[in-house]
Parts: sequence; structure tokens; C-alpha cells
Amino acid sequence: MFFKLSDLYLLAPEASLLLMALVVMMVDLFFKNRKAVVWVALAGLIISAGFAVSQALTLTGTNKGFSGMLVVDAYAIFFKLIFLFIAAVMLLSSYEYVNKYIKSSGEFYALLLFSTIGMMLMASSSELITIYIALELTSFPLYVMAGMLKRDTKSAEASVKYVLLGAMSSAILLYGFALLYGLTGTTDLAGIAASFSKIAQGNIVVLVADVLIIAGFGFKISAVPFHMWAPDIYEGAPTPATAFFSVGSKAAGFAALIRVFTFGGLGAVNNSTTVIVLSIVAVLTMVLGNVVAAVQSNVKRMMAYSSIAQAGYILVGFIGSFATGRSEGTTAVLFFILVYAVTNLGAFAGIIALANLTGGERLEDFKGLWYRAPALSAGTALCLLSLAGIPPVAGFWSKVFLFSAAWSLNQSWLVIVALLCSVVSLVYYGRIIKAMFFDKPAKEDRLVPTMGVTTALVIASVALIVITFAAQAFLNVASPAASILFK
Repeated sequence: MFFKLSDLYLLAPEASLLLMALVVMMVDLFFKNRKAVVWVALAGLIISAGFAVSQALTLTGTNKGFSGMLVVDAYAIFFKLIFLFIAAVMLLSSYEYVNKYIKSSGEFYALLLFSTIGMMLMASSSELITIYIALELTSFPLYVMAGMLKRDTKSAEASVKYVLLGAMSSAILLYGFALLYGLTGTTDLAGIAASFSKIAQGNIVVLVADVLIIAGFGFKISAVPFHMWAPDIYEGAPTPATAFFSVGSKAAGFAALIRVFTFGGLGAVNNSTTVIVLSIVAVLTMVLGNVVAAVQSNVKRMMAYSSIAQAGYILVGFIGSFATGRSEGTTAVLFFILVYAVTNLGAFAGIIALANLTGGERLEDFKGLWYRAPALSAGTALCLLSLAGIPPVAGFWSKVFLFSAAWSLNQSWLVIVALLCSVVSLVYYGRIIKAMFFDKPAKEDRLVPTMGVTTALVIASVALIVITFAAQAFLNVASPAASILFK
């Protein structure tokens, strides 16, 4: 493999974040100053974001480096900025929680940065082996983060389940990649796409490879029936880690899934059959996620099933683009993922704040929260309303754009199922809001959330309001990022 010095610029966001992650470990080892660790980690994210913005301003089209294994385009940069935003909000919202419940705080933040690097590489990789390595770099830190509540048996159980199911899904994904390599003789996505022009329709090996890849990535995005890890792991893991799983891991999984299927040209063979498989997965994911979430009493577990349901909505938009080869569905998907990341982070910031103040994460612990912490309740409710798709909040526009695009791409029956499932989601999001605003509080005291989680919730709420009033502008940013995959 050969590379040029200019390739290092393409890797600058990841390389700079890696260096800062190592500095975080050194600061934690020699100085034992938790605030310094957080500030260094935050500085690393800002520097990395600066490089990503610089690339967005100076690079055009598709730029490949390291013998084509790394690709930097509008699509990759869009996701990189989302991942960095997610990590920054998590740093701010998790400080007090980590300080209170997790002894190895430096390791927690270093693992968060390492996983973020993996997510960024998943969005930028255009070669199967590189994608797989990036996925493992994303996953291994998450396995450890899930088990960092040392004295909590549920946390240990979450970590073990995550490792075992993650290993199984990685093996399935790798088998699918191996079949693609055996068929085409290359691991480069562009080369795979070119090779498919010589493969006849109805090739059963291609179909098996598609199904295995869907299963492998299905674990990362918690799509049914590959969702079995999500509820127990979300409930048992530290709440900041759960929030990171619910948005970062899911967004990274979709970033890689969409690039593999579109850039790799997997729709060229057995398109209709693969669309049927994806449609079945989408319907099961939407229905099970929403119906089971409606009967949960643990808020973290409820949010786990909510996250599963959201993955189903995203699949609806992706299926439309995959089936037709048009970018409108993927454009709506990118906008939906952006809105989902902001709103879910805000909702979890509220849950983290509640856990810090009361030590509880069940629905009854939210009763009367409006009387005890008005600002916290208002911010959390705003994010929950967005997740439910209530107008005029950004979540409403993300669903409008997504379902409209899918409808125009001949996926009307999937859109109808998604709309019915969205109605069901009003039940469980409404239960949380009802408990906060209409139920009698357990105590008559005032709860004062800490500065870090308050800042995180304010950032998420402000970002949500900005996106609400500038939805079309953000959609216009997502459009070239999606379109570049279809050229």
C-alpha cells in the first residue's frame, strides 16, 4: 500500500482526535484531574471538528487516500460532524454522572473518543476490510463502557451480552464481506460495483451476501430481529453510555450500511428481493419497537425500544433510495439522523440529570418533575415532543421529509405502516410528559441540575429550535452529501 503526504490531510480529523485521546490518558494517569481530562477531551473534539470543517471548505467531490481505502466527501464530513457533536454533548452531560458513579473516569472519556474515531472511519471507509476494522474500533470501547458500573450486576450483564452478541454480528458481517470478495475478487466498493455488471440477476450468492450484511449492520442499528441486545444493555449500562449507544452507534451503522449498499452497487443484482428483505426488517422494527416501548416502566428501557422504532423509520427512507437508485430518500435519511441525534441527546440529558438528582430511572421517578425542576422538564419535554413528531418541532419536519420522500419513491405501504406506528409512539412519549407535568410530585423540594448536564440540555434544545426554523436549509446541506453516493 502506498500513500502520499496529502493523504494525511484526509485523515486529519481522526488523527488529531487520536492524539488527543492519548493525551487524555496521560493527563488522567499523571495528574488525576477529572476536570482537566474533560477539557482536554473537549479540545480534541473541537480540533477534529476544525479539520472536518476545513475539509468541507477546501475539498470538492470524492477524495480518496491510502490506496482508495479512505474516502472524504460531503457524505463522510456530514457524519463526522454529527459524531463529534454527539461526543461533545455527551462529555458535557456525563461529567457529574461519571464523577458520582464511575471510578475510572479517564478511561471512560478516552474510550468515548476512541469509539468516536471508529465511527468517523466507518463513514469514510470505502473498502470492506477498512470498514470492518473501523466497526470493531467503534464497538470495543462500547463493550467496556457498558460495564463500567463496577458494583452493578446489571452493568456487568450488559457488557457481557454486548460482547457476545457483538462478536456474533461481526462474524456474520465478515462472512457477508467474504462472499462479496469471493464473487468480485476485490474489497474496494467501487470495484465491487463495477464487477456486479458482469454478474447475472438472480445470483443466490449475492442475495446471501446481502442478507448477511443486513444482519451484521442490523445489530449496530438495533433493527429487528437483531435488536435483542438493545433493551438489556441500554438498561444496565451507565446512562451516558446508553445515550452514546442510542445515537452514535446507530448513526455510524447507518453511515456504513448506506455507503456499502449504494457506493458498492449492491442494488445491481437481486434488487427486488433485497428490497423485500429490507422491507420486512423495517416493518418488524417499527411495529415491535413502538408496541413494546408503550408498555415499559423503566425509562431507559423505553428509550431503547424507541431507538429500535426510529431505526425502522430510517430504513423506510433508505429502502426508497435503494429500490430506485435516487438520492431523495437518502437525503431525508441524513436529515432525520441529524434531528434524531440532537433530540435523543437532549432527552437523555434530562434522564441523566434525573438520575444524578434522584438516583431513579423509572417512570414514577419523573412524577411532578415540572414542579421540582421546571427548566429541566421543559427541555426534556421539548426533545420528547420532537421524537414523537409533534408539529412544529424539528422531529415533525424530519418525518414529513422522510415519509414524503419514501412515498414519492413508491414505498407508500411502508409509509402507511410508519404513520400508524408513529401514532403508537405518542402513547409512551406522552406517558413521560404526563408524569412530569400532571402527576403529583413525590416530594415538594426543588431539584437543581448541575452545570454540565444543564449546558448539554441547553445546547440540544437550542440546536433543536434552530433546526425547526431552518429545516429546509439543513435539508439542503444533506442533499449534496446524499447525492454524491449516487453519481
